[in-house]
Amino acid sequence: MILSQVLSWDTWDADIIRWFNSGFHGATSQEAGNFVLMICSLLLTVLLTGALGFEREYRGHDAGLRTHVLIGVGSCLVMMISIYGFTPWDEVFVTGSATTSGSPAARDPSRLAAQVVSGIGFLGAGAIIQNGVGVKGLTTATTLWVAMALGLACGGGNFLLAGMTAVVALFVLIILHSVDRWIARRDPVVIMVIENNKPALKEIMVVAERYGITIKETHSELLTNQNDTPIRMSLRCSHNNPASIAAFVEELRDSIKPLEIHLAVRER
Repeated sequence: MILSQVLSWDTWDADIIRWFNSGFHGATSQEAGNFVLMICSLLLTVLLTGALGFEREYRGHDAGLRTHVLIGVGSCLVMMISIYGFTPWDEVFVTGSATTSGSPAARDPSRLAAQVVSGIGFLGAGAIIQNGVGVKGLTTATTLWVAMALGLACGGGNFLLAGMTAVVALFVLIILHSVDRWIARRDPVVIMVIENNKPALKEIMVVAERYGITIKETHSELLTNQNDTPIRMSLRCSHNNPASIAAFVEELRDSIKPLEIHLAVRER
């Protein structure tokens, strides 16, 4: 079957860009319209990425408001440079107009954007911390990547798409956070510091079995102290009753007598 019409990918965002490019339907020059378009792109980037950064800052993460906004603004700038920033200026000054081969339609704005997508991985990797029994910072690294994508979208004139993406991202970060915490409470981590010369793992397993708790993962590391080198043990547990994990921690406190013991919940 042959389609009688060619499918059009025209969107409301394209109509908005044409409105700016036309100088607001001839009310002003095209250059002024494009300048206002770039300002709006930057302001929308600040608004959308700032919302993500504020959520991360509110949760107490290091990569917060300023980091997300700067990543978004930088990505937006790179995208706008890809679109507007490579006019062959020598031809403009000599002939008064650019050739067709140097026009924006003959270039590929996605080249610089592709470099931003791969380059943001270095910042994301820096936000991820391996703590022995789990990984912390995955969500923050992901929001940095989303902030980059929002900046590229705003710089490319996809305002409505960027806005909808920011709403979905905030829904995941705020609304689904309580769901994630509920799941994490069923998989807590018991962290305790014990003396180096005290074999305790066998006794821990016996106490855990008594309370119906499964030790899913263990991790041990030596700590530097003034007099000796105590061991910090991290136990990822699985339980069916919240009261059992509390009783498990209390019995370990009484039987093993660790230097320190507390219950932690995964934070990503």
